[in-house]
Amino acid sequence: MARLFRLTLPAFLLAAALPAHAAQVLDYIVAVVDEDVILASELDQATDAISAQIQASGNTPPPTDVLRDQVRERLIVQKLQTQRAQQRGIAISDEELNAALQNVAAQNNMDLREFARALRTQGMDYLQVRDQVREELTVNRLRGIEVESRVNVSDRELDDFLAMASRGDQSTEYRIAQILVAVPEGSTEQTATAARAEAEQIKQALDDGGDFAQLAISRSDGQKALEGGDLGWRSAAGLPTIFAGTVSDLDIGAHSDVLESGSGLHIVKLLDKRGGEVTAMVTETRARHILIQPNAIRDDEASREEIQNLYQRLQSGEDLADLAKEHSDDPGSANQGGDLGWRAPGSFVPAFETKLGEMEVGQVSQPFRSQFGWHIIEVLDRRERDNGAEVQRAQAREAIRRRKVAEEYESWLRQLREEAYVDLRAAPDAAALEPGSATES
Repeated sequence: MARLFRLTLPAFLLAAALPAHAAQVLDYIVAVVDEDVILASELDQATDAISAQIQASGNTPPPTDVLRDQVRERLIVQKLQTQRAQQRGIAISDEELNAALQNVAAQNNMDLREFARALRTQGMDYLQVRDQVREELTVNRLRGIEVESRVNVSDRELDDFLAMASRGDQSTEYRIAQILVAVPEGSTEQTATAARAEAEQIKQALDDGGDFAQLAISRSDGQKALEGGDLGWRSAAGLPTIFAGTVSDLDIGAHSDVLESGSGLHIVKLLDKRGGEVTAMVTETRARHILIQPNAIRDDEASREEIQNLYQRLQSGEDLADLAKEHSDDPGSANQGGDLGWRAPGSFVPAFETKLGEMEVGQVSQPFRSQFGWHIIEVLDRRERDNGAEVQRAQAREAIRRRKVAEEYESWLRQLREEAYVDLRAAPDAAALEPGSATES
């Protein structure tokens, strides 16, 4: 079961898996985040979960006060995203939540009842885990609406990348890690100089044989710092822009010099790399769809009702193309009656791709949800085609899109944090925690 949660949930959301501190007498506020708060009990449990994860990975957690500050910052960012989702009217239905939990249970060869029983056996609160999964799904949907839906890859970007990649093997993938020393926008020259000195000091520690993961855990400002800075596998097109010209020249296990970007100062390490074959023969699908997106005046439930109404009209004999022209929120296909053209595998986001793969030619799907909103798909035709160059182009486009989403998401999170009201609070005096004493509120 421990493996299950590392694969599916951020560790800082797994506080339910660990008991609260027995010595805690009274709770208190450690941060005010706009109109919400973070309690010491939340921070203690999340810190314990992160510490356990770091130790399980073979690394040593940083000092408790340093780790608590890092985890508190993560919880702040999580609160801000949850608040933003509430403002946008984003909500995860019980049906969607159960489907997500059933998927997790299936990965562990269980049904949902067995999964709940296994959680209780390990001392976890199933209802609390449900709430945490719902929160993660909510944040993922928010990211889809606020970030992913605004990211596009132009033909010029794709052509430039393919031209640059033609001198190497585009199918090579890289597993990378980074250490980031953040330099906030508008920082003074003194702050920027101090950050540069910090980055160079970390670089020197690495040159002297320091452990990259350990230094990332204790000193990086990146979102993946507490995972040792590991950013996972990326194709050449999916590498962060700042790393693109550096990673391919590194040997496995080597780290870069200090690199500078708008986010701050980076050091990247190449953990591993692997090659892959570009398949020439693919099954292409031509489909059309209707998209209904939540917006400022129509929340997710109203959007679901709208798509259900359109589905009933289709069942009554109306044409999907006509309904798409009139109702679809997809600007790229609505004027073409929802026609998406011929597409190779990997052209769509996972939820859409999965549904498309389950359908037969001529079939119309029931309404389903992706991060962009509610869809109905009709499969028009399929064909086998030898299009190795187009597959390579489609894979590159998707990798570039994912990279741009990651960069845009980091920027969006920084802006969200900078614009928020956050009041960090120290622990009250020990005497204030004694029963009968006044506590900070």
